Amino acid sequence: MTDDLDKHDKIIDNELAEAKEQLFLSDQRYSTLTANVPLGVYRRTPGAEGKLIMVNPALVKMFGYSSSEELNEVPVKNLYYNPDECEAFSRKLFNHGEVIREKLKMRKADGTPLWIAVTTTAICDSKGVPQFFDGIMEDITSRLKMDQERENQQRQLMQADKMISLGILVSGVAHEINNPNQFVVSHIIPIEKAFMDALPVLDRYYDDYGDFKIGGLPYKKTRERLPKMFENIKEGTKRITNIVNDLREYAKEQPVDHSEAVDINRVVKAALVLLHNLIRKSTSGFYVNYGKNIPEVIADFQKIEQVVINLVQNACQSSGDKPLEISITTFLSDKKDEVCIQVNDTGKGISKDNLERVTDPFFTTKRGEGGTGLGLSISNSICAAFGGRLEFLSEEGEGTTAWVWLPAKIENTG
Repeated sequence: MTDDLDKHDKIIDNELAEAKEQLFLSDQRYSTLTANVPLGVYRRTPGAEGKLIMVNPALVKMFGYSSSEELNEVPVKNLYYNPDECEAFSRKLFNHGEVIREKLKMRKADGTPLWIAVTTTAICDSKGVPQFFDGIMEDITSRLKMDQERENQQRQLMQADKMISLGILVSGVAHEINNPNQFVVSHIIPIEKAFMDALPVLDRYYDDYGDFKIGGLPYKKTRERLPKMFENIKEGTKRITNIVNDLREYAKEQPVDHSEAVDINRVVKAALVLLHNLIRKSTSGFYVNYGKNIPEVIADFQKIEQVVINLVQNACQSSGDKPLEISITTFLSDKKDEVCIQVNDTGKGISKDNLERVTDPFFTTKRGEGGTGLGLSISNSICAAFGGRLEFLSEEGEGTTAWVWLPAKIENTG
């Protein structure tokens, strides 16, 4: 009997030893698997206040911590870029039991954002109460950035195609508008002259016989209104002519192949001669600071002059309730590879939404004042044609600063 009990105990001991060995091997396989997998693996306690229990090396590296012990000390909600999202995510797991490849914005150890795709399952006890949240995280930050870059490139291609089509359309429209406008211009002057020549006769008739109708209106009213009407018509035709010229300029391909070495200080001086009266009427203070020893740029003198004129005109039209001051500064960039023309005003500024659109064709906040919305679009195209760029910084009520950046001419020392 004793021998049988001894044999039974040995069998049990052997079975326990084998079970422990299998459990040890299982733990080893699990540890090896989680240690080598490139995805972040974790187990944490449930709820918004949950804590990490186990993390693999990939997750530690993903979040930028030095060790698993350091990462485990961080409250789970603090790993979220917006901690409030932790509660929403936990609630979703309680309700549905699992979440598959949900995109979350997390926070690395140094505070930089980290976009991850997470798949998590709630591990429940026999009563269905979640005991752990087990999950896998994949860093998709680079992928999202690439997707965003592709979207931006696609938008740029679509915009370029739209601009080409718009240029073709604009060229035709400008021609169709200009012809009837010239017809009006050529006829309104002799009509006005005829009316003015007839005024002495009509006035004598009015003095002798009293008021009479002309054009369906009493002569007295017609005499007052017609001169103003003639002026309005002439002003309207001038505005149409300006719009047509802007349209043609916008549609015209920039003559990059006719570029030359240009001194931007000379460009600014030439533009200010043309703008003298406008500046004098619009500003309480105007200042110019010409940088010294600025290299030339390869561009078209008249085109860059047009950019300066457009920017200064816009600055002169930006006056708010306070006196307007404008300053122009030319300088060479710190890297000495770009030349800049800076135009600063103390005007009413531009709203954030409008600032993003200032170079869009036909966008203007001054349409009621005759603005066509093409000046800055044309200026932007001119800068781009010569390898430069046009930049703006503005705040409502605080004024606007514009920068014209152009590549500096590289001297051939060979």
